[in-house]
Amino acid sequence: MVRIKYYFLMKRIIIINLCLVFTCTFSVAQDSDNQYKKTLRETLEKVEKQFDVTLYYSENLVKDKIVTYADWRFRSDVEQTLSLILGVFDYTYFKEGENTYRIEAYRYSKRPPEEGKKYLGQLLDLYPDSVSWQKRKQELRECIVNTLHLSPLPVKPDSGPIITNERKMDGYGIRNIAIETLPGFYVCGSLYKPAKIKGKVPVILSPNGHGSAGRYHESVQARCAVLAKMGAMVFNYDMFAYGESQLQFNPECHRRSLAMSLQLLNSIKILDYLLSLKDADREKVGMTGASGGGTQTMLVTAVDDRIKVSVPVVMTSSWFYGGCPCESGMPVHLCGGGTNNAEIAAMAAPRPQLVISDGGDWTAHVPDIEFPYLKKVYALLGEENLVTNIHLENEGHDYGISKRVAMYDFMARHLDLDIGKVKDREGKVDESFVTIEKPVAMKVFGVDGKNLPKKAIRGFSNLEKIFYKKTNSPFPSGEYKIAVCDWMILKRQKLGAFERTKEIGADGLELDMGGLGNRPTFDNKLLDPVHRKIFLDKSKETGVEIASIAMSGFYAQDFATRETVPQMVDDCINTMLLVGAKVAFLPLGVQGDLIKYPEKRDAIVGRLKVAGEKAEAAGVIIGIETSLSASEEVELLEEIGSPAIKIYFNFQNPLEAGRDLYKELKILGEGRICQIHATDTDSVLLEKNTRIEMQKVKEILDEMGWSGWLVIERSRDASNTRDVVGNYGANTRYLKSVFQNK
Repeated sequence: MVRIKYYFLMKRIIIINLCLVFTCTFSVAQDSDNQYKKTLRETLEKVEKQFDVTLYYSENLVKDKIVTYADWRFRSDVEQTLSLILGVFDYTYFKEGENTYRIEAYRYSKRPPEEGKKYLGQLLDLYPDSVSWQKRKQELRECIVNTLHLSPLPVKPDSGPIITNERKMDGYGIRNIAIETLPGFYVCGSLYKPAKIKGKVPVILSPNGHGSAGRYHESVQARCAVLAKMGAMVFNYDMFAYGESQLQFNPECHRRSLAMSLQLLNSIKILDYLLSLKDADREKVGMTGASGGGTQTMLVTAVDDRIKVSVPVVMTSSWFYGGCPCESGMPVHLCGGGTNNAEIAAMAAPRPQLVISDGGDWTAHVPDIEFPYLKKVYALLGEENLVTNIHLENEGHDYGISKRVAMYDFMARHLDLDIGKVKDREGKVDESFVTIEKPVAMKVFGVDGKNLPKKAIRGFSNLEKIFYKKTNSPFPSGEYKIAVCDWMILKRQKLGAFERTKEIGADGLELDMGGLGNRPTFDNKLLDPVHRKIFLDKSKETGVEIASIAMSGFYAQDFATRETVPQMVDDCINTMLLVGAKVAFLPLGVQGDLIKYPEKRDAIVGRLKVAGEKAEAAGVIIGIETSLSASEEVELLEEIGSPAIKIYFNFQNPLEAGRDLYKELKILGEGRICQIHATDTDSVLLEKNTRIEMQKVKEILDEMGWSGWLVIERSRDASNTRDVVGNYGANTRYLKSVFQNK
């Protein structure tokens, strides 16, 4: 008995040791056969140990990441080492303190503060005197307006403003105003004016930032009311696709690059209107806004000399350009060989400027980096004292009372306003007289937009067409693009998919995440950096774009019950970010058929809510395909409540269910459809399919203002399904003849 126990004990020890050997061999065996691979986590831990530093990073950044030739990337300098390691994944790092670094995904709009400081020094070398500065300023101004497609400015529609009745308050009055800046495109705001006006009064533009309440926020109402009681007319207005602009455009449209152009256009046209008023003093014009409103303040002041006093708040930075496409979506900061917000702010010189900064955001270094630079530029023009910085080290990213008080004082001095009208007996600014209105009172078009003009356009695509037409700019290519699915052309996650797609003649490819079966997640090769680079290089070589990423495994698998769904969603979003895809396809499939299995709805909705949060944070869209009718899908999307979850529409579904394809498209509308499978069941080619009037589909999509990828999944000739190039080539040519006029 003892021998038997000893035998089993020794056998167990041997097995454990063998497991350890194999584990160690897998993790530490280093040679060229396996490209000296190590996990990113393991590699970063070695960096910490070797250089005695602390690295901060999120779990998602290192999860499932492999570094090839890991140890060969180490150098004697920690920052050079980090650059060589992180560059594989397009990651970057920022020094946060002594021997402390934070690792992030690369952001084109953000750099290390030290880099911003160094670049400002290089910029100063470009203009040692006022003449060279003025030349630089003119070069930047011309480039900015050209880059934003606003040279020349489009002619304003021949329509007057839409104005509501005045509400009279303590020392000021308010009217809501909408201005048509392009045909059918309105910007809405509230005009605050002094209760009594004698002669001409100063004008102040007050653009909003990204606060959730927009122009309805209490602090926004307060600053406008105070300035009005001090003697100015103040116009506070919505950002694009914020506030009442959402009557025309979905909130996500704000993150389109053209938003940057539209907001500058709106500001200039608002100023045109205000200065046309008989009681406006054209020589006394100010502008102030915080965060995204601060970006607008700097940009408008840079290109429009009518702004005489500028107060950008919590936004002036040489190393952060604004994380929203409405601030950096157009390549303005590449003008003049490269510029930044500090230099754009300097373009206000020699006009009075107050830069308000704080210790809790990207303006924390203003006293040491940006303000000394601004002083030197103003000094070139002999007006060093006209630029001022108020730095609030213990405050954060807002337009709080201390920031407002500093602005009131500055505006009063330079626009001849009477700040005494808003001070109490102790000489302090008192905002208690301000009436804070409910949002409904501040709306131009009334409750639920019932008064929005009939000619108002809807949908970003319609606005885009009008903008480029009115600015005489070339319309961006790819209003409709045609793609095919890699798994349907028999090249699932195979490099040959790109060449085959090119042979077919399609513009792009929907790449599948790979097989699923009983695996914990997809058999996805694209997370391997070497494999992914080969794919991306082939995409560039062939000119075949990656239209989207597909989770086709869920055609058969159960999204409601699979335990590892969160991991699969994470892998998909990670893949999208790595290959630059904006849309993922998620079929709920036979197991997730909400008509057959309504009891699964709660589980599916719950998981889609979580997926939506992750997708929204990553700036991508997950498109779901369901068995529901369009009306039911609208209800489902409302229940999910995420702008990052939309419908991936498939022509085949309503056709097979006997529903009206065209009505379904209209019910869903432009904002709920992220992408389309332009396909029907295999029987005949699309051109011969009598169930679909493709020209009618295009007319409806045009009217909706929808644009994007049409992806061919099926619609093969049933008598010859094996002819991949023949079937998909014919369907591609037909769709291009309809949607691209080719």
